This record gives sequence, structure tokens and C-alpha cells, in this order.
Amino acid sequence: MPDENQKDQKDQKDNKDKDKGDGLSVYVAVYDSKDAALADLDAIEHLHEDYLVGTYDAAVVDQENGKPHVVKRMDRPSIRVIPEVLGFGKLSRKELHEAAEELAANEAGLIVVGEVTLEKAFDVAVTRASKTLKSVFDGTTDELAQEMKQAVHG
Repeated sequence: MPDENQKDQKDQKDNKDKDKGDGLSVYVAVYDSKDAALADLDAIEHLHEDYLVGTYDAAVVDQENGKPHVVKRMDRPSIRVIPEVLGFGKLSRKELHEAAEELAANEAGLIVVGEVTLEKAFDVAVTRASKTLKSVFDGTTDELAQEMKQAVHG
């Protein structure tokens, strides 16, 4: 029978593993307008509805009155039981705000995290971006936030 110390170590490892990216793909696109970013997000959603895109979490972010702002957010399938405010989900509000802080006042960003199979759909749907970044990611959510900030900053 494991002692308390062994049980605590196992719980810490399980929590750390749960926080890993698990080979997710991260896609970031920067736009000259919020409307262009929203249009590409809608295109990704249409591909999901047509069963061409699997599970993903996506958001359009910008700055509103100089402060980071989440314009629109989608996670498909929508299975989130605990709100993101508590830090759950692949794209937390904190990470999205940190990425938005890197945008210029007139820019918007589209951030999509999902299965590796999302790449082809991203290529089809994202047609209005001034720059894009694609990356397969297998780290913690903190590392994911850092990668998103670097991508947006260029």
C-alpha cells in the first residue's frame, strides 16, 4: 500500500501531465482588421460543421481601448464543464490576453489550438491574414502562452 508521500508525488505528476499540450497544433494568424480575423474563424467553423475539422479551441483577440480583448471564442466540440476563468481549457483567458497584448492597436489575432489534422483546414480557411505561424506543440500551458506571444510579436 503506498504511503502518503508516494500518493502526493503521483497526484503532482498526474496534474502536470494533464497540463501538457499532448501534441497539439498551434496556429496563429495576425490581421489588419478584426473583421478579417472573424471571417477566417467563421471559415474554420464551417469546415468543422462539414466534418473536415476535428476538435479545436480558437479565439479572435485584439486590443480595445488599449487593453487585451477576446472578441470571439469557439471550442469544438463544446465540452467545457468548468469555466475557463478557473484556468481549464487549452486556451485560457490569461493566455489569450497575453497574446493580445503583443498586437498593435489596429491588429487582430486568430489563435487556433487543435489536433494535428487541423493544418489543412487552417490553410484553406485562413486567407486574409498578413502573417501566420504553425507549430506542433507538446508542452505545458505556460509554454503554450509563451509560444503564442512570440508568434504574435513576430
